[in-house]
Amino acid sequence: MEDFKTYLIESKTFEPAELGAIPLQLHEPLHYWLLRNYPERERQIWDCLSRFLQITIIRPESVSYNQSLARLLPAKLAHELTLAPVAINGTRITVAMADPGQFEKCDEIGLRMNCAVLGDNVRPGDIQVTGVLACPYDLGIIIKQVYGLGAETVEDVVLENYYSLSETESADISHNDRIDAGSDDFQDAAIVRFVNQLIFDAIKCQASDIHLEPYENTLQVRYRIDGVLQSESVPANIKNLEAAIISRIKIMARLDIAEKRLPQDGQIRLMALGRPIDVRVSIVPTMFGQSLVLRLLDKETAFVRFDKLGLNNSQMETLNKGANSSHGVILITGPTGSGKSTTLYSLLNSIDRHDRKVITVEDPIEYQLENVSQIQVKPEIGLSFAHCLRSILRHDPDIIMVGEIRDTETAKIAISSAMTGHLVLSTLHTNDATSAPVRLLEMGIEPYLAASALEVLAAQRLVRKLCTKCRTELTAGEHLPHGESTYLNGHKTCQAQGCFECRNTGYKGRTAIFEMFTLDQQMRNMIIEKSSADKLRQSARESGMKTLFENGLELVGNSVTSLAELYRVVKE
Repeated sequence: MEDFKTYLIESKTFEPAELGAIPLQLHEPLHYWLLRNYPERERQIWDCLSRFLQITIIRPESVSYNQSLARLLPAKLAHELTLAPVAINGTRITVAMADPGQFEKCDEIGLRMNCAVLGDNVRPGDIQVTGVLACPYDLGIIIKQVYGLGAETVEDVVLENYYSLSETESADISHNDRIDAGSDDFQDAAIVRFVNQLIFDAIKCQASDIHLEPYENTLQVRYRIDGVLQSESVPANIKNLEAAIISRIKIMARLDIAEKRLPQDGQIRLMALGRPIDVRVSIVPTMFGQSLVLRLLDKETAFVRFDKLGLNNSQMETLNKGANSSHGVILITGPTGSGKSTTLYSLLNSIDRHDRKVITVEDPIEYQLENVSQIQVKPEIGLSFAHCLRSILRHDPDIIMVGEIRDTETAKIAISSAMTGHLVLSTLHTNDATSAPVRLLEMGIEPYLAASALEVLAAQRLVRKLCTKCRTELTAGEHLPHGESTYLNGHKTCQAQGCFECRNTGYKGRTAIFEMFTLDQQMRNMIIEKSSADKLRQSARESGMKTLFENGLELVGNSVTSLAELYRVVKE
């Protein structure tokens, strides 16, 4: 212990004062004591330990999935021993461990491996195990990469179910019949544990959705992270548990487990990482089984402060001015998943609501706001957006937020509300801001009403931010199109690279880009004359509006995102 302590000080990993609290009688290895007291420096501690012991250290990014690795050692044993095979070279097996004390057991570990993976003539004594070091956090990820999410749980259930079936059933029973919703095994704690692992892992990855997609021989699991679907490593035999997993999720969402022919929708409320999480469950029947999507709504982390949305100073001023008006309509436009509702919530939260009555009509209510009366739309009982709007106009509101203008009736009431002295905030599905008036006219709104009621129009998109750990710099050159080259010339831009921190995507997190303008008299006259969206766009540009693409180029020039990502999200 003293030698390692001295090495920590000499290598300047720790100051002498930081190690002064180490007990004289330490009943655990020093590196574990340091981990408990300095968890944020875990990698530093293990890097120092590997240099002190002259043992190679391994990172998750250097481990790639290999089915042979997973077959070498049972997943349950790997979790119990806290180690994972990471490389095969003939009969030489490299095993990652977090505890240097386990290196003495390499021969014993070799005897417990599956020799058949290496060849028919290989015997246990032929296997040579070499240990490499991994810090505990990294090792957990390596085990997941090698075996798949919840592999030890799946292994337990499949083996238990296999032996119970082998005593009473014929060997040619189909995969989907091995565990069905009516059996006792489906209620087994292992299935509960696996579903909990699945949801918990997705929340840690900051996923917005979990997709479980059945195919003929596999059950694919994918997370939507930063708006893009990413495949998750799962055990090869997870297909055997498909029916049990689906039934468990149905029970959590209070759905009919016997119904497999019709779509179903439900909701789960749970606690994870010490905070409440709402899970919206959608189930649809497909060719090879029931496909599930779980939408994860983390109210504490998903809410974005108004000044953190990605608005520049001019845009913030425009929205603030509109929000402090006594009447009119503020419309946020864009496709599904572009963050429109989040922007409205953030705007509402920034408004002083103590002397103003605020009522919202939503489907669903995603965030709860103080001093705001929020109404959940329920179409099955006739409580539609239009029905709610007609009722709340008699409720003396100052500000009304309509989650989405979906039909003509809702649009007419929203516009009429703005004309009678209410501030209305809502969203609309159009590609850009200048298309919003044209869309309202197509829905049957009279041109003079739209021209009088509309105040601020905005369009937005979400672009992924470059991972700051791995992005690489480049200088914009002549290979760029003329417009981009003119704007970015001389700016140091970055491109995506990919590392462990960003799951090899090159991006981590998202920010919004906007195009926004306030209607002037000229544009109101153009709406009355039913001018096209192109003419309205030209007028807005002449008045100083920057397009989504132009605002996105500012982020590219500041190395916030890449030009490739901007092209992906905004096509002009």
